[in-house]
Amino acid sequence: MGKGVVPDTHRLNTSSARSTALKHADVVLLLGARLNWILHFGEEPRWSSSARIIQVDIHAEEVGRNAGDAELGLVGDVDLVVEQLLAALANWQYRSPSASPSQSYKSLLKVSSIKNENNSRRQALQRTPANGFLTFQRAFHIIRTVFNSLSSAEEGDIVYVSEGANTMDISRSLFQLEHPRQRLDAGTYATMGVGLGYIVAAHAAYNLSSTGENLQKQKKIVAFEGDSAFGFSAMEIETLARQQIPALIFVMNNSGIYHGDTKTEEEWRKLQKETFTNQIRCSGISNGPSFQTKKGLRSTSLLYNTRYEYLAAMCGGKGFFARTEEELEKATREGFLENEKVVIVNVIVDPGIGQSIQFGWQTSNDKGSQGMKL
Repeated sequence: MGKGVVPDTHRLNTSSARSTALKHADVVLLLGARLNWILHFGEEPRWSSSARIIQVDIHAEEVGRNAGDAELGLVGDVDLVVEQLLAALANWQYRSPSASPSQSYKSLLKVSSIKNENNSRRQALQRTPANGFLTFQRAFHIIRTVFNSLSSAEEGDIVYVSEGANTMDISRSLFQLEHPRQRLDAGTYATMGVGLGYIVAAHAAYNLSSTGENLQKQKKIVAFEGDSAFGFSAMEIETLARQQIPALIFVMNNSGIYHGDTKTEEEWRKLQKETFTNQIRCSGISNGPSFQTKKGLRSTSLLYNTRYEYLAAMCGGKGFFARTEEELEKATREGFLENEKVVIVNVIVDPGIGQSIQFGWQTSNDKGSQGMKL
């Protein structure tokens, strides 16, 4: 939630080497954040077992939570604590460790940053094959390219909202922010369904005067919604239309929570039929074993390629269905330039069959196995 406080282009911003920064840190001063899922609870293997974490929090009950050390924690207002620390350390000078330059913390971050940026660039530039699915990385690259041609990150004229699994996790690192308070996501409590409410809040904060009148200088509110997350509050589209909030909403549609089930609708319909057959068998309506088999759709499955864009049209807005790179580029440009109506771009992305949810590494013996991020 604090993205932009330190601009993405600032030399001290290590977000592109986040995993390395956490794993190799020996002392951590935690300001404005908590040791929850966002920071992997302060646990191995994401953090070093020897890391000393100093929590600063206004709530005493948070100090020492999860992997925090209650003896090192400071209870107080972050602003006041930082002022006191700066005063106490006024004459302190950092002394570089004796490790060789190639082994220094700074060098590790640089190597990791270059590696991650190259990998991200490779995924973003990998064109979608004919009749293939857009990947999250490729889709976001296309969207970002259009945004950059219409509004530079330095201007800070876009406020981002994101929620979902892959959608939130991947988009947070791909859209550059140079200003604070211009990105809202599921936050500390990992709450899904807040995205459309955030759109209303962002519009009120940036585009309306204290008397409720539209300001002359408007910021574009852009939301990246996972298809599951979008479903929790989808009918707030009516609110956006009624209040004439011209938000641009991308629904990243992989037909499931975390991942989909099939590549084709025919395969999906087959699973749907198996699900219904199994439910009948389990309820005793027909002859057969009275137990649930693993055949059929998962409890986290969603309808195949649901046409979410029709919700915008239903309210007098604009809806786009994007399967190809060309369709996505066109929809993004038209949607961004629309300044009166709400816009939904329904982006069909790779279902990612077989991916696992994140915190599986916490249940393994060595906590070393890593799954897909939430």
